[in-house]
Amino acid sequence: MADNKLPYLTSEEIEGLVVRMAHVAVVVRRQQEELITSIVPVPEEWVKEEKEKFLVGKDLKEVLKYRGWNEEDLDLHLSRPEALRLFSEARWGPSLEESFLASKGAYDEVVYSILRVEDMFLARELWIRLEEGEAAFVDLATNYGEGPEASRKGIVGPIAMGQIRPLSLGQCLRSLQNGEIHPPIKMSDGTKEWHALIRLENLTPARFDVSMRSDLLKNLLNKFLDDRVKKIMKGDSIEEIHYEQG
Repeated sequence: MADNKLPYLTSEEIEGLVVRMAHVAVVVRRQQEELITSIVPVPEEWVKEEKEKFLVGKDLKEVLKYRGWNEEDLDLHLSRPEALRLFSEARWGPSLEESFLASKGAYDEVVYSILRVEDMFLARELWIRLEEGEAAFVDLATNYGEGPEASRKGIVGPIAMGQIRPLSLGQCLRSLQNGEIHPPIKMSDGTKEWHALIRLENLTPARFDVSMRSDLLKNLLNKFLDDRVKKIMKGDSIEEIHYEQG
């Protein structure tokens, strides 16, 4: 049996497959996650409960044999999500609410409709038709829209305000009331210039609740890990990971 504990594949074969399947970044990320898990103490009782839930109706020895694991591997696998959560809380939790409040509504969730055309005069004509009630926005967006949202009847979202580009589009949405249509505005997606009609469907202010806190911590952790993986893949040096309990 090879030192990787899998009788049907050698370490060299596994390495070759990982490279050819373009999974190196995935493996490096997992290695970083397990590095964090190794320095974050997860309560033994928590791991024990997770193991009991994981093994309901299964034989421990059979599970380990099938996966090519030992029991330490299983404990590491089960501990990883909780260790990453604890690490995130310790690293970013104390300043998270302050950061949220400083975001100036970037996490507010918006649904809007957009109709983009290249012709300025067509955009003006369509706006007049909408203002006079001669047509429905969804019909005009479907029939005349030249952007990718036309296939979705012009509807975009829900999406966080901070993710909207260009910034002028977000500013436009902030100026509208639900159901209000903005006159044609000129905007660019980086490749083309458009004349767009915008209607705000719904804007939901974000709240710093348990769900938002969890999402923000996950986003920060993902960015942290993605940045480390990119540096490792490029051969750059990375900071040593520390964990300090609050």
